[in-house]
Amino acid sequence: MRFREHQPIVREPWDLVVEVSRGHRRRRYRLTSRALAAAGALAALAAATLLSAAAYLAFHDELLAGLVERQMRMQYAYEDRVAALRLRLDQLASRQFINQDGVEGKVQRLVLRQAQLETRAAVVARLVDGAVSGEAGVTSIAASARAAERPVKSRPPALAATVEESQKAPPPAPAGAPEPKGLELRLGDDSKPVPLPSPASAPREGALPVDTSLAGPEAPLPLRLERLALSLDRVEREQTKGLSAILRPAMTEAARLRDAFDMAGLPVSRFARASATARGATAVGGPFVAAPETGGDALFERQLAAARSAVSTLEGLRRALPMAPLRKPLSGPLQMTSTFGYRADPFLGRPALHSGVDLRDDYGAPVRATAAGVVAFAGPQGGYGNLVEIDHGGGVSTRYGHLSAIDVGPGQPVAPGAAIGRVGSTGRSTGPHLHYEVRMDGEAVDPARFLKAASALAGTIQ
Repeated sequence: MRFREHQPIVREPWDLVVEVSRGHRRRRYRLTSRALAAAGALAALAAATLLSAAAYLAFHDELLAGLVERQMRMQYAYEDRVAALRLRLDQLASRQFINQDGVEGKVQRLVLRQAQLETRAAVVARLVDGAVSGEAGVTSIAASARAAERPVKSRPPALAATVEESQKAPPPAPAGAPEPKGLELRLGDDSKPVPLPSPASAPREGALPVDTSLAGPEAPLPLRLERLALSLDRVEREQTKGLSAILRPAMTEAARLRDAFDMAGLPVSRFARASATARGATAVGGPFVAAPETGGDALFERQLAAARSAVSTLEGLRRALPMAPLRKPLSGPLQMTSTFGYRADPFLGRPALHSGVDLRDDYGAPVRATAAGVVAFAGPQGGYGNLVEIDHGGGVSTRYGHLSAIDVGPGQPVAPGAAIGRVGSTGRSTGPHLHYEVRMDGEAVDPARFLKAASALAGTIQ
């Protein structure tokens, strides 16, 4: 047996010896301290890299969201600043445009306002004409409207300050110096220019009441234009007041008439067709063309729409009123001796239906038609005695019985309040009185409610 001597390995401090055996073969590896330090550094670097990669993957979305949000904030701030600068530029440009807008532009605006106000004046005048035409008792609408249309002579409170501010304007051009073209107001339909009004100039017939004392020829041109604008403002306010003066009385009068129709239980629609036929309004037509705007503020438009509606309603009620039996058939206070409905027959004493009311009056007193219409019957008629029946249209008719005399004939048109006969005691009668009936679609209805409505309208209709 042979023994192999091994020499001891000399190791440096901090060296690491690794021996690998495989069968009879052995290998030794020696790692110095420097190699160990390098390996440790590489391991630490790899660990740091792995941790950084893991942190990046974990917080990647949050980092991107934060960056995007910051970028958006910067973009919004930039856009806001650009918008503010653009607005400032627009304001400066608008101010510059206003400053560059010369006297000719102001005159053109005054001309346009004058035309609009004249159009309004024509509309208001037509409304006044529509409100005052018809039955008596509604002329207060015209009085109110004309009172509101009177020109105001007092100077507006803001005029003094305007005058003082206008005195700082440049002095007027010397006499004989040419003025810019277009400084005259074209108020008429003709092509001749109308000069700026002065105290000595007479107002044109039909023109708006512009206060000419505010714009004398001795005043500077800018001041004259400013004063004319103030005068147009005053006219505009007066027109709005005029509409209010039309609206309130028209609504009040329409409410009175509607209450009377409701009190009588008489629909206004019954007379719409007959009223249209009577005034020839059934044969009309033509293409629809929208009415032009009167121009101006919304307040005037609202007042105009309300006034038109009120006047239209009032006109419809007034057109129906002449054909509605809402008047008294006898003069003076009515004395009702027998009411409508069931009663004991004055001759037989048995229950009977009284189809009208009996109104006492002196023998021979005039009997008047309670509404316009056409005489459908005039002559003796059984228990009625001498009878007059008037057809008022819309299925409404009235009967007047026991007359001592008849003053109309069949087919004769009669006006409201026209005398048609005399009080008598013909037929089944116990004394001088008028038997008065109101029929709707051939059925007798209680005339008392019509007489009550007539009393409510007493003094407002003829």
